[in-house]
Amino acid sequence: MLSAELGESVRPGTRRQDHQTGSVRTLDGLFTRAARRHPRAVAVREGPYTLSYGKADLLSAQLATALLSADVQLGDPVLVHCADHRQALVAHLAVMKAGGVCVPVPAGLTVGQTRRIAVVSGADTVLCSRATQAVWEQARRRRFAVDDAELWKRLGARPVDRALPRSAPAEPAYLLAARTDGACSSGHLVDHRAWHLAMAARSDQAGPAGRTVVVAEHPTGPATLSAMWWAFGSGSTLDARPDAPVAGLDGAVAVYDSQEYAHVLDALAREPRPPRPRMVLLVGAPCAPGLVARHAEILPTTVLRAEFAPGGSVLPWAVSTHPAEQGTSCGGSPVVGAAPGVRLSVRGALGEDLRGGQPGEVCARGRTLPFDVIGDGPAPGRGGALLRSGFAGRRNPDGGVVLTGLSPADAP
Repeated sequence: MLSAELGESVRPGTRRQDHQTGSVRTLDGLFTRAARRHPRAVAVREGPYTLSYGKADLLSAQLATALLSADVQLGDPVLVHCADHRQALVAHLAVMKAGGVCVPVPAGLTVGQTRRIAVVSGADTVLCSRATQAVWEQARRRRFAVDDAELWKRLGARPVDRALPRSAPAEPAYLLAARTDGACSSGHLVDHRAWHLAMAARSDQAGPAGRTVVVAEHPTGPATLSAMWWAFGSGSTLDARPDAPVAGLDGAVAVYDSQEYAHVLDALAREPRPPRPRMVLLVGAPCAPGLVARHAEILPTTVLRAEFAPGGSVLPWAVSTHPAEQGTSCGGSPVVGAAPGVRLSVRGALGEDLRGGQPGEVCARGRTLPFDVIGDGPAPGRGGALLRSGFAGRRNPDGGVVLTGLSPADAP
């Protein structure tokens, strides 16, 4: 059973870099450094089980060796479709160590939408769980069930490949599905360096993640991906609570999808003594002023940081921070400022850059964002891919961007 391999019961109480200089700037390299410093520290806690940094690093190296034996080459996409956060962490690390590109498969999709991600990415290898492998049984793709005890018996009997790790900062770490409507799909390629810079900028602005980062989302969602690498970069514990989204929040940082947070606040409002997280971080769609006001009413001593990351993205395009004990108006539209390393623009129907408050679609490019788009996305421009948000907006006089709703092309 995977609980025996990936955790212990909780006890009460194509540019290559030299690995010695570049590995700590890769996501798997950052994790390995934390594992060597504190191998017994808890990386993931999920229900009654934990997975330590040292165990995750070892298991992922064994799984990466299996991927190399299965002819996964540098830059090859590998689908990750796991049922819990411990499995997903080992899978992500293994893909990166092998020099591959993680393609997270979101939960809640139809079989057709799930397989569409595989077609667009070109992946022919899947790291899954026994609970999710049925989706791939009719597909001609190599499958590794990460919670299969027999798999780990075989992997434990062979030495770890000495070529590992094969990741590099300027190589892609993730291919993130931007749209999964079954009719058309595209994906955003994000390299290790962009992810590292974005998480470092968040720590500079908001402080380190702290001891615990709580998530309530499934293992491969944007909020979870954003939370996990911020947590691991700080040597923190990712505390996954998908069935109890408001438990264990006292003093912790909690990361939610921005649309999910309204339901979390409903649950918090019913608590006689609501827990008090140190910070709530929202990732995804714009955070409406009304939601900010409700947060201030229910959690007045908790800082709220909202990161605008549209279209299934993870790395923030724009950031707005709402300090504790500061009320806000319920009216108006969200106003955001560009995240570090990002250039926001408002574009017209022909792609022209609009200024002076003219309405258009909010777009972005920058060194902390995806560097390329595959599928039906636009071709990369100077300074990286020009990314479309699907949201309408206009510039205000102080340089911020007012988000006014879905762009005409994306409105229902």
